[in-house]
This record gives sequence, C-alpha cells and structure tokens, in this order.
Amino acid sequence: MKRLDHEGSARRLPSQADIAAAAQVSTATVSRVVNNSSLVSPALRDRVLAEMDRLGYYPHGAARALAYNKSWTIGAVIPTIDNDLFARGVGALMKRLREMDYSLMVVSSDYSLADEANLVRRLLERGVDGLFLIGQERLPETRKLLERSGRPYVESYISDDVERENNIGFSNFDTGFVGTKHLVELGHRRIGMLAGIVEGNDRARQRLAGYRACHAEYGLPVDESLIREVPYDIDASRTVFGSLAEQADPPTALMCGNDLIAMGVLFEARARGIAIPERLSVVGVDNHPLSRHAWPPLTTIDIPAVDIGRLAAERLVEAIEQGASIGRHALDAPLIVRGTTAPRRTQTP
Repeated sequence: MKRLDHEGSARRLPSQADIAAAAQVSTATVSRVVNNSSLVSPALRDRVLAEMDRLGYYPHGAARALAYNKSWTIGAVIPTIDNDLFARGVGALMKRLREMDYSLMVVSSDYSLADEANLVRRLLERGVDGLFLIGQERLPETRKLLERSGRPYVESYISDDVERENNIGFSNFDTGFVGTKHLVELGHRRIGMLAGIVEGNDRARQRLAGYRACHAEYGLPVDESLIREVPYDIDASRTVFGSLAEQADPPTALMCGNDLIAMGVLFEARARGIAIPERLSVVGVDNHPLSRHAWPPLTTIDIPAVDIGRLAAERLVEAIEQGASIGRHALDAPLIVRGTTAPRRTQTP
C-alpha cells in the first residue's frame, strides 16, 4: 500500500517488518503488540509502540479481520437519522461499544423495508460482527439474511408480540394505551389520535392499537374521523391538526404518535388561538429533550432510548465473544404528566 508524501510522490506504508527492524524485535513480537498480547513486557510494548508512532504505522484492519474472522464492528440500521429518539439510542450504543473496543457503522433505511434488506446485506458483506435493528417487522429476505449469517442481532424499540430471543425494547402498545387512559381518566371522551405512518412501522401500529384498546376497555366508541396517520414532522402535524380543529365537533384531547407530532399540534393550536390544556389536552411519546421546554411543557411517555442503546451494546458483545443469547428485555416507558393535559371542561372558555 502506498500514500502520497508532502511533495505528492507515492511512498510505501510501513509494514510490521519495518517496525520490527526499527525496534530491533521480531515480527512475532510486533504482531503480539498489535493484538495486545499479555506475553509482551510493558517496556518492550512501549518501544514497539514508539516506533509505530514514529513511522506512522497502523494495523491493516481488513487483514486483521480476515485473520481473526472478526471485525470488532457492529452495524446499525435505523429508519432515519433525523429523529432524536434514535439519535439518543445510537449515541448510547456507540459510546458503550467504544468502551468495549468496538466500532459502530450506522446506515439509514428511510423507513423502507426494502432498503433495510439491502443495507443489512451490505453490512454483512463488510463483515460486521453483529447488528442493531429497529422494530421487528422486516421482509422475509432480510430475515433469511440474518439467520444465514449466524451473526447476533438485536431488534430494538419494541417488545410487543416477541417471538425471538433477541429483543431489547418497550411496549409500544402500552404507550398508546397508557397515554389514552390518562386522557380518559381526565374526563375526555372525544379523543383523537395522530399516529405515525403505520405501513412498515410496527411501533406506530402498536401505539395505534393501544389507543383503540383503551377505548374498548372503557366502553368508549372510536370515532374514525379523529384518527389520522402523520409523518413524524412538525409541519405535517400542523396541517393535519388544522383539519381536525375545523371539524364541527373537534376532539377535546389528542394522543400523538411521538413528540414531534405533538409539538406541531401545540404550535398550530397557538396560531389558531386554541388554549392548551383548557380547550385541548395533548399527550406525546418519546420525552424529546425539548418537550419539557415547550409551552405548556408536554405530557409524554418517556422512552428509554439510552438504556436500550447501552444494553444492546453489552448483549451484542457478550453474544459475539461468549456465544450468549441476547435474550428478551422489556424496559419501562412511564407517563410523565406535565402541562398539556387537564380535566375536560364542559364549557369552552
């Protein structure tokens, strides 16, 4: 392998043999230092490392991965990088992996199951040791790729209808149920749902199912005209909520698929002079960092994204290095009551 020097001419990168000659040791000793072997004394290790630094040597990752059939890399396929919930989880995953001397390769599927299949294939071709995935819904071809690879993988952010021993998440069904229950117990009966797009998204589908189940639990009819699917986008949420607000009999409360949707409702309500929570109560999902700074502060479901990322890193490394099962891990996602919910008023102000 060659690289250009400061004058633009090509020069050969140093090899382990060059390091061995400079440090006056054998190539076997250099190899042991590279692989952090305990057979090398501290003084000898320091001498070899000093020569590596002086000559600009670094181990060839691909060759090392080939020799050990291991890349010390985890691949993560997430639906989007433009979502704080996934960013927090991936950040925690990356930090914990780094503490265990692993790297993370992150790609985005843009909520496309077909793109996810292609990305999983590419990551496996690059030799990742394990995979971090979102949700449990995927194409059969993706499932075959994962099973045939023999690599451990985590399906995260969901614990509903779990069939496999590789799950780290929470119940999205319960988030929809608990948030709606909070509104019902405040006396609301016309409760709308601004759900995420459910196609290809089992988390959004389960939250909507929880909303419906809560109505059934309390013997309340579901008004389908109050249910809308919305992208996780503030502008889209404002537009859709605006159409609900213009109905002859608008909802007095809204369960939202995530906090971005809920914040869009807050902004549009303020623009229309709809007082929150006096005329409209709103519940979100995520506990986005901005949710407590909204006005009023947003009532929401606290999703344990950081805990998911950290635990996924630990279980993946254990599976890679010890052959351990990922297991099933259902974490709590509690309701946080803030200022956007209040008892239903019989008279609007």
